[in-house]
Amino acid sequence: MKPQMTPEIRSALDKHPVGPVRIDGDTGGGPVYLVRLDDIANLQALVDSRVGEALSEADEDIAAGRIVEWNPDAMKRLGRERFSGSDQG
Repeated sequence: MKPQMTPEIRSALDKHPVGPVRIDGDTGGGPVYLVRLDDIANLQALVDSRVGEALSEADEDIAAGRIVEWNPDAMKRLGRERFSGSDQG
C-alpha cells in the first residue's frame, strides 16, 4: 500500500519542516505520525553516535581495570565507595 500525498498532508509538512507530523483521526491503534526519511536518518545517526560513545567509554573502563564481575553485592559496594568519595553538596 502506498498512500497518496494530499493537500492537507502537504500543508502539514510545509508548516512543520522538521520532525514528525501527527496525523489526526481514528487509527484504532493509537497516534500515527508522518516522519520524513531525512529525520529518520538523522535520528539513527544520533543513536549510533551515542551508542558508539558508550561503547568507547566501556572499552576504556575495561582497559583501565575499572570493571567488576557481575556480582550485585560487589556492584553495590563499588557504588557506595564512589558515592562516599564524591562531593555531596
